[in-house]
Amino acid sequence: MFLVKALCFIPLSVFHAIGKFVAFLLYHVFRYRRDVVRQNMTAAFPKMSLQEIRKEERKFYINFVDVFLELMKAYQFKKEDWVKRVPLKGADLMLKYLDKGQPVILLSGHSANWEWPAFSIGRQMGYTMEFLYKPIKNARFDKIMLRLRTKHGGVAIPKDSALRQIIKKKNEARIIGILADQLPSIGADKYWINFLNQETAFYTGPQKIAELVNYPVFYSETTRLARGYYQTEFKEVMKPPYQKGGQEIVQKFADLLSDTVARNPSDYLWSHKRWKYDRKQEQQVKGIA
Repeated sequence: MFLVKALCFIPLSVFHAIGKFVAFLLYHVFRYRRDVVRQNMTAAFPKMSLQEIRKEERKFYINFVDVFLELMKAYQFKKEDWVKRVPLKGADLMLKYLDKGQPVILLSGHSANWEWPAFSIGRQMGYTMEFLYKPIKNARFDKIMLRLRTKHGGVAIPKDSALRQIIKKKNEARIIGILADQLPSIGADKYWINFLNQETAFYTGPQKIAELVNYPVFYSETTRLARGYYQTEFKEVMKPPYQKGGQEIVQKFADLLSDTVARNPSDYLWSHKRWKYDRKQEQQVKGIA
């Protein structure tokens, strides 16, 4: 953490200059996951020309590096920095519930900067921001990331114990943040939903949690205004009562995220192997097992 604390005093403009150079190396020299990025973007946007895809790819690598450099810089931020760099739009929609003691669920995806909103939303709104996370295998790196992510008042909840923790504080007004676009493992409960031009697996967790605790669900859309400046807008997804056994919450989230990505293609996390398997491949694996 000493290194992070030292680095966070470097001006953001210097971070961004370094980031542009690192992005150049990742794209042109090391070719970090370029095949994955190309395959994902081509499948998601079949009408884009190769020239357009390449343009979006280069922008993606700059944005991708920025997320991690800005993560370190944010360690020294105060509330006024968050208000300036990640202004909130539609916060009143959630405050309408929170101010009455009602917890809310906030779904988001890996678009623009998915780290900064997790830091800033709770600080700006005056309510605790809890977020579900999967511990990193490297214990030392996991400890550093948790320190960064909880520095501004956020509370980390391991996914394996998330439901128990949420129910334990069922009536405590707070924001429960879930990055809901991650790839479920083969065999895990999932919904198959059309997302970015292809059938895509989504975790059932957000739907099941909302049905169990009857919390209203919101979508967090973060848009990059400029390097180091974003806007986070909240949109209501659904509110109780819910129809048990449906998938409407996850379906609507996928639709909203798809719209977000379509407007700003280079901001999505294309280097992730999001479409690692399809429904047919999963069925084959289950059949073998």
